[in-house]
Amino acid sequence: MAAFILTFFCSFYFPIDSWQTEVLEELQVRGEYHPAFTGIRPFTIDRDDPALMHAQHKLWNPVFSLASYHDTVSVVRVKPSIAYSWRSFALMVQPVVKFGDDSLPPDNKFMDMFSSHYERAYVKFESRYADIFVGRERFAAGPSSRNNLLLSGHSAPMDWLGYALHATRFKLTFLFSRLDDLHVKPYEYVGDTITRYIDAERYLTIKRLDIVPFEWLQLGLTEAGVFGGEHYSLEVYHFNPVVFLQAYQYNWNKDVNFFLQFDAKCFFNDWCVYGALMMDDFQLEADPNNEPHHLGFSAGLEAADPFGLRRTFWMVEYTAVTRFTYTHFVPFQRYFYQSTPIGPPNGPDHDEISGKVVYHVLSVWDVYTQTSYLRKGETRITDPWPIPEPREPGTSFPEDNFLSGIVQKSLSIDLGARVFPSTMIACDVMVGITMIDNYQHVIDEERHFFTLQACLHFFNW
Repeated sequence: MAAFILTFFCSFYFPIDSWQTEVLEELQVRGEYHPAFTGIRPFTIDRDDPALMHAQHKLWNPVFSLASYHDTVSVVRVKPSIAYSWRSFALMVQPVVKFGDDSLPPDNKFMDMFSSHYERAYVKFESRYADIFVGRERFAAGPSSRNNLLLSGHSAPMDWLGYALHATRFKLTFLFSRLDDLHVKPYEYVGDTITRYIDAERYLTIKRLDIVPFEWLQLGLTEAGVFGGEHYSLEVYHFNPVVFLQAYQYNWNKDVNFFLQFDAKCFFNDWCVYGALMMDDFQLEADPNNEPHHLGFSAGLEAADPFGLRRTFWMVEYTAVTRFTYTHFVPFQRYFYQSTPIGPPNGPDHDEISGKVVYHVLSVWDVYTQTSYLRKGETRITDPWPIPEPREPGTSFPEDNFLSGIVQKSLSIDLGARVFPSTMIACDVMVGITMIDNYQHVIDEERHFFTLQACLHFFNW
């Protein structure tokens, strides 16, 4: 019976956008808890681990969640959950009902009152050496607990087929998703006169190798590829977890929007540092059309009780993405899903520095402040490619490869509190202000607006 209960607690993921992710990250930095692999989030934990006992009142999944957001729009989301586990198998269903309008799905309203869909819905099997996953979940790939360059977990919820193989120091993860179909031109670039449209099927694969040579060091290599087309046929090659899609592209003359990310994360003495370099396209030699590198970079620092400031947890992160990263001259290979970026929420042509400080007033009461400064250039994922494809002599990429045009600048400052009066209820309330200069890339256009977020979570599974 004890083994059954242990498996039950191990079987479900904590959502990557909830408070549990931050709690687990702090426990890792403090050296109190060491999950085997954290390159793919959310990851499974053992709630009965003695290292987690003092955090049990925070590490639970709610049966019912209610979230209200107010800034330039007002939105309320209701998320009930149904879950069942038996031995190594688990089933999870979490619908979402949205009242109001924002930029995130679901969008289709019922009788002009509310919209609904599934936020999370999956079945999975986990064993000592292999895992299998089928369904919908917000996965992230990389070292950050908040944002990552290739798979951030902040897009519209995605449906996956996945499996993983793991040993003591290595883990190989494969994820496959069918993206939304598009009715688009076969090519799109500035000045094109193409009038033909196709109905393109779209697919995404994520392959990641995690290596943990020491308990304090985590290394990761991730490949992502967006591919497809009209009447596209999948090959067995697409499901091979140990080959690069770039080889498929060159040898079979199949076009793929290919990405590669290297990352590392180090833990030592209540501190953690991490970094990631993502390559969309890297020019090994001078390009005749002056095509620049298409890159993303991120770095972060986390600290527990620095400088003698007891009961605090500090997080700082910087992210930068060049202008044409995630874009493509083949429209159906652009790196987005249901109009939302698969990578960082701000897409290409931006940089952002963000920070957060959490103070544990009591074991059941946290207060926090967070701030971010964002610079966003004018280029979007859906913008046409800047030069003709196939290439034409005499055409050239623009010189401003980072923060193009009129740069929108945003500063956000928030204050919040989380309360855990019992393992049956949790409350998170945050107020803040956002100040924007060059709003929507109009010079000297300014906007200021206040934000209010309130979340209630009820009943432990």
